[in-house]
Amino acid sequence: MSVDIVVVDNGSDRPVEPDLAATFPSVHFIRSEKNLGFTGGNNLGLDQALLLDPDYILFLNNDTEVAPNFLAPLVDFLELHPQAGAVQPKIFFWADKQRLWNNGNLFYSLTGQTAVQGYGQPDKVGQSSASLQPWLTGCAFMMRACLCKAPYHLRFDDRFFALYEDVDLSFKIRGLGYSLYLVPDSVIYHHAGYSSNSRTKSKEGYTHPLMVYLNSRNRIWVVRRYTPWYFLPTAIVWLTLYFLLLLPYFLLRGRMQKARMVIKAIKDGLLASLA
Repeated sequence: MSVDIVVVDNGSDRPVEPDLAATFPSVHFIRSEKNLGFTGGNNLGLDQALLLDPDYILFLNNDTEVAPNFLAPLVDFLELHPQAGAVQPKIFFWADKQRLWNNGNLFYSLTGQTAVQGYGQPDKVGQSSASLQPWLTGCAFMMRACLCKAPYHLRFDDRFFALYEDVDLSFKIRGLGYSLYLVPDSVIYHHAGYSSNSRTKSKEGYTHPLMVYLNSRNRIWVVRRYTPWYFLPTAIVWLTLYFLLLLPYFLLRGRMQKARMVIKAIKDGLLASLA
């Protein structure tokens, strides 16, 4: 199996390309002068990867470590199952390699909300077969490269910037008639939260207000795009209750930036065009 690696420096303040390029001459390095978000950084790498004419594209977070031979089970599954459009590995926390970070995903059509299976739980012994998924995590997301070319041209939607972009791309793949799977024989480890959380606590807490905005706005966008019309009333009720609890929580704790971000997110989430 031939593998090409593309590394994207997504607007970091400490470029590392010269040193890494000398150490790993076979790796393709790309640098963006500004932070393009999770979506833009991955799409920048995707454009470079497509020039290499691959069969499959793997998006892999930079805060992950992989188990030996993690790649082969993903490729083998796609080779053997032509109806599968994309796959993901089983993901553990890096700090506790017996504790799951993601062992599959859920989508509740009644409310238009997503959830992760197995988070924080010990691994289930004996799980060996691949399982059908409603969406896959962008932490480690392998898809058929043909879906990124004409006539489909699939990629992460840059309007999301970060959060829920993987849900959106997953549903687009499913919309083309392909299925999504978790392949448990493939294992990686995730440091988790390093891009969204500060190491020190401020008046606004550990999570950056921008992440609160993106989480809130993009949550609304997923409901608007993928909740069946007959479940929209219940989804709207759920979102209303969610924000009626979230906004007072921030106000009572004096986290005014986050409160303002929630209000802005509701406005942008409802009024933005998703065409």
